[in-house]
Amino acid sequence: MQKDWQLVVHKYFAKWLIRFGKIKHVDYTVEELNALITPHFPASFAVDVPIGKGSFTLLEGEISIPRNATMMHVQLLCSLNIEAVSNPLYRAHVVAVLQVEPEYDVALKQVSIKQILLDEIRLVHDEYALLNDSRQLLDLILPRSMQSLIGGTFKSALGLMTAGSSDLASEYLKMYMSGSKQKVLDYHKPQIIKLLQELKQDPEMVYTMNDNDWQESLFRQYGKTVVVEQRALRFKF
Repeated sequence: MQKDWQLVVHKYFAKWLIRFGKIKHVDYTVEELNALITPHFPASFAVDVPIGKGSFTLLEGEISIPRNATMMHVQLLCSLNIEAVSNPLYRAHVVAVLQVEPEYDVALKQVSIKQILLDEIRLVHDEYALLNDSRQLLDLILPRSMQSLIGGTFKSALGLMTAGSSDLASEYLKMYMSGSKQKVLDYHKPQIIKLLQELKQDPEMVYTMNDNDWQESLFRQYGKTVVVEQRALRFKF
């Protein structure tokens, strides 16, 4: 009961301080923001591949706000995994660095993402990395006994598996013969960028001010905008 009474008093005085311009904004610190995003990881997305299946997973993320920045900087540790016949062809850890600009819809009382800018996507060279060679690839997609019947070439093996329409798959798998993890990442980069850009449309990236929380209730009533300012996410009255 005492706690409820204290909340009523806090809300009452805060309301009048806002009306008289004594409280102009409320800040979320970088530490508070990182605590808020942690429960959203990991998050996985399907990646289209000409043969097999692929996934791109956001493993963890960290927000930072440099001095004088007007956007939040977000560094994401991700994994890119490609499989064929339930065996790994490729896997790598990837770092994606984004800049994120928030916005506030006064009518809907919602905080969302206005825009996402991609600064970089780069490979992490660690023990997680895997790239199978051409011999292993052929062994994965076709049994040895069948390889001997058709000569063991990529195109004939893929043609048998895909009813002759194997050119795209064949070209895709040729990247693996070079042994370059970067080439595989570069191939999928446009799709990864699209996935990251589409996060701003994700319903989980939209937050509606809670009328049952007294601070958020005040912002529902008097809030005007949300910006990145003074190394914080600033809610302005």
